[in-house]
Amino acid sequence: MSNVKTATVISTYHNTFEENGRRHIVNFKNNCSEDFYVLFDNKQGREEKIIQQNYETNNICIYDNSDFEKLNLNRPIHPHHRWGSHQNPNYFYAHHRMLIFYLKNPHFKYYWFFDDDVTFKGDLKGFLNHYDDVAADFMAIQIFKKENYIEFPFVSQVNSRMGSGGNWLGFAPGAGDNYRSIEKHMGSFFPIVRYSKEALEYLLKQNEQDFFGYSEGFVPTTIASAGFTVVSMLDDNDNYFHPSNNNCELFHKGAKFTWTWI
Repeated sequence: MSNVKTATVISTYHNTFEENGRRHIVNFKNNCSEDFYVLFDNKQGREEKIIQQNYETNNICIYDNSDFEKLNLNRPIHPHHRWGSHQNPNYFYAHHRMLIFYLKNPHFKYYWFFDDDVTFKGDLKGFLNHYDDVAADFMAIQIFKKENYIEFPFVSQVNSRMGSGGNWLGFAPGAGDNYRSIEKHMGSFFPIVRYSKEALEYLLKQNEQDFFGYSEGFVPTTIASAGFTVVSMLDDNDNYFHPSNNNCELFHKGAKFTWTWI
C-alpha cells in the first residue's frame, strides 16, 4: 500500500491560536507529511489568511455552523443522553466535522483525525506511515466490542478492567441516537481516528437517511455492522496490535492511552 494518499488532520479552534497552542499545532505539522491539514472551527470569524499565517501552513480547512446546517449535520443532543448534558453538538457528533473536511477534500484514500489535546514524543510521521499497510475502513486509538465477533480480531471485547467496568456499551445507543443496526455493537475512544474514503461516504449516506448518534458508539457500530473492516490501535492490555519500532509515544491530555480510560 505504498504511495497511498493519506490526509493527516488536527481538529482545533481559537483555543490554540495563542503561542503555546500554536506551537503545538506547528509541531504536529512539522512532523507529518505534506498532506497535513488544520481543521479549524472558525467561531470567531477570522480571515483564512490570518489562520494560515498563524499555523504556518496553507492547508487550512475552515468550517462554521453554516456547514452543519447546509448538510443537515446540525443534529440536536437529547437532554437525557448520558454524555450529552454539557457538550456542543459539533463535538458530541465529532464525525460530522470530519465529514465536512472530507467533502471539502475528497481526493484522499485515508483520513487521520487528531484532537488538539493529543501530543506525541518521537517520530510521528514514521508512526503514521507504519499504518499504511493496514487496510481498515475505520481505526481508532481504542475500539471495543460487546461480543466476540470473530471477524474483528483486532478489537478487544469489553471487560471489567475498563474504567466503566465494562458497562460502556449499555449507554450507546443513548437517548436520541438513531442507529440503523447494532448487529456488531462497538464503542471507541475518539481523540485519534482514521477512516477510509468509503467509510466516510457510507457515514454521509447514513446521515442523509436520518441515522446518527454520539460518535464514539455510532461510528464503529455503524461501520462494523455494514460489513466494513474495523481495527483498534490498542488492545485491552494497552499494547499496539500493529506495533511500530520507532518508539513514538502518544498522549491524551498529557497521559498515555490506557484501557482504564474507557
